[in-house]
Amino acid sequence: MRILRFVTVGSFCFSFQYVCAVLLAGLGAPWPLSNAAGFLLSAQLNFLLSSGWTWRDRPPGWARSALRRRWASYNATAVLALAINTAVFSVSYRALGALPAAALGVLTGSVANYLICDRAVFRMRRSRWVRPGAGVAVAAEAQGR
Repeated sequence: MRILRFVTVGSFCFSFQYVCAVLLAGLGAPWPLSNAAGFLLSAQLNFLLSSGWTWRDRPPGWARSALRRRWASYNATAVLALAINTAVFSVSYRALGALPAAALGVLTGSVANYLICDRAVFRMRRSRWVRPGAGVAVAAEAQGR
């Protein structure tokens, strides 16, 4: 189910990025700058949707510093995924053509992004302080008691 949410958020954010780029280009900004700005805006929306929906079961904790670290880690991951996407496209586009190379780049970058987000950025945090008996209460609640 998480992968479906990841793909849904990614598709929505890609559309958002494209709309932002079209609007900025329509206002006279060069396309490369418009696309970059759209990517940056889309990455922030993606972080919010990923935090609130895709990985909602993995909250960062209550400290603002934890949320800032997660946000910074997410943005670093997005830039890495963009670099992977661009590298795969650059290597494969002469042999495959633009559309298949773009699809391969997006797929490769997305797989890397998902794995890093799942294992690092949105990993389950363990509390340092656990109240005695808290695990029993959570287990009973999960079983409907």
